[in-house]
Amino acid sequence: MTKFNCEVIKITNSKDTAIILVSFGTADEKISERTIDALATEISAEFNFELRQAYTSNFIIKKLAGRGIKILTVDEQIKKLRAEGYREIILLPTHLTPGEEFDNKIKICAADDVKVLTPLFSLNCDTDFDKKIFDTVMNCFPHEGRELVLIGHGSPHRHNSVYENFQRLIDLSRADVHVGVIEESDTPNFNHVVERLKNRHAEKILIAPLLFNGGVHVTEDIAGDENSWKSRLAALGYDVAVCVDGLGSFKNFRQLYIEKLKGI
Repeated sequence: MTKFNCEVIKITNSKDTAIILVSFGTADEKISERTIDALATEISAEFNFELRQAYTSNFIIKKLAGRGIKILTVDEQIKKLRAEGYREIILLPTHLTPGEEFDNKIKICAADDVKVLTPLFSLNCDTDFDKKIFDTVMNCFPHEGRELVLIGHGSPHRHNSVYENFQRLIDLSRADVHVGVIEESDTPNFNHVVERLKNRHAEKILIAPLLFNGGVHVTEDIAGDENSWKSRLAALGYDVAVCVDGLGSFKNFRQLYIEKLKGI
């Protein structure tokens, strides 16, 4: 049986250890520079480990390959590091929740020499670190005078309870914040969020991505002109503003990954 070591990791020798920063990926060079690459640079400056990157989206990997840009999958990067003699490999995902992408492409790579860190958003949302994540997200998206709607990806064909757990943490703080997901098969979906907004008698809203990169999900699903969260909320009469920056664009949010690595 595969060993899945999430958090209890003891690093023995930095010369023998490599970190793989694993992302869903983006084909937008500017977004990559502001999010994934910025985090990679900050990790390299903070730790004396070999740092590599890997993407989990085969679509994006193929798209970049068509431009002559080679990005390895997680499996390929692990095999490469093993061949180079690294005896300890740590997978650090920028995937925010333990959804299908994490389970099927990252978690399954765990082995005696491959340790997997869990996504930032946990299944419990009751620790001091979870509360710090919440405070950091609030600092990224100031919304005075507006209700804040945070829109995550969600998991297709299954339920990802992290979003509802995060909403419970928000509600305990009595913040005017509502969490929704793009995937209609997951919850809380658009209709759930609208019901919350009605109960709050909301008029003005700021919608923002609960996503690391943002990218096409922001430009189309969240802020697009047709059948997006913005257009659908506007059609219901709400005054809608949009933040298009993914969480990885904010240095204080990227710092959470540094703290997570320091905790191992």
